[in-house]
Amino acid sequence: MIIGAYGHLGRIVMRAAIKRGHDVVGIAHRQHPQLKQPQVIIKDMRDLGQDDFVGVDAVVDAVGAWTPATEVVHYEGLEHVVSLLQGTPIHYLKVGAASTLFINSAHTHVLQELPRYYPDYMQDLCAAHAEGLAILQTYTTVNWTYVTPTYNFDPDGNSTGQYHVNGDEFKPAHSQDPDDGRQDYISYADYAKGLLDIIENKSYYHQQITLFSGNNPHPQQRY
Repeated sequence: MIIGAYGHLGRIVMRAAIKRGHDVVGIAHRQHPQLKQPQVIIKDMRDLGQDDFVGVDAVVDAVGAWTPATEVVHYEGLEHVVSLLQGTPIHYLKVGAASTLFINSAHTHVLQELPRYYPDYMQDLCAAHAEGLAILQTYTTVNWTYVTPTYNFDPDGNSTGQYHVNGDEFKPAHSQDPDDGRQDYISYADYAKGLLDIIENKSYYHQQITLFSGNNPHPQQRY
């Protein structure tokens, strides 16, 4: 199941999953006439019920919400879904936010706190993601993984087929250079490959991880 199936990332994950032979059902909160797909159900994720998860092995929560009116779905929708998954073998993977990564080895500060990365206008969205992660970490009977893309997350980047896995720290946690990590990069396509590998390998339960592929090929551009 892919929640946010009509979003840019959701569409890429869905195509990749189908190509790899998975049976996929998508969830979208509204219809997109130009993107009609028979395997997409139109329903707000907060209205999903246990019956919707019958036969589901994994859930990718790729919901996109960018405005103050919609950002709450990053924690309200998350909590609703994971509450339904308690005690099941279903793997829940949340597309996370780099703002939640720790910037010191003591794990007392996160990237959200650095305005050169996340200025004031992004703080509400950062807070919504942080609340979602905090809620997720309380669910010990759900097989969850919080999959954080690195700082530069490119919707239109090439598929290289390559990626690396880090933990829950941004690179400056172990560096004297406060901008180390600023050029870390992954495309949506390579991130989607990482998600599907994690699902197929049944790995990284109860962890926050970061996927990255290398340095930003366009250093002056932010995504």
